Amino acid sequence: MSKNKMILAIIVSSLVLIAGLTLMFSLNQEKTDTQENLAEQQHALETSIAKWFVSDYENVEEIEFTGWGYSPETGSWGTIVIINKNNRISLSAESLTDIEKIDGLTYHPEEFKLEKNPEIENLPPIRYRVEDIEKISLEGITITYSKDYKGN
Repeated sequence: MSKNKMILAIIVSSLVLIAGLTLMFSLNQEKTDTQENLAEQQHALETSIAKWFVSDYENVEEIEFTGWGYSPETGSWGTIVIINKNNRISLSAESLTDIEKIDGLTYHPEEFKLEKNPEIENLPPIRYRVEDIEKISLEGITITYSKDYKGN
């Protein structure tokens, strides 16, 4: 192989390597940005859910979010929320963008002992009360967000 062809091959190989590394780092940054955005969405949604529970249930003192999981089969997100250490409630949502996207709530009636606030009995569903719920104060409420949850 002539000297010129060897130099050309080295230059082309170097350019391909640099382009590949640049692409790899830019894709990694996009993944990091997406993960940060997802964490921010989860935190905002968990804050809204905490306000909802404080609004709708009596004597809420502590709320723990255990983390979110995504099911590709159903296309939905799910989490378990623990209120006052022993009241577990499962939520499902079509997305993590806001509280209006929560489309399922389940709990075991013999184990979930929180009393509903009597003032909410005649109120419309949550999607029609979002503005009022967002005004609820969380002062004095201990919240463990899913990013900080360590399990029991």
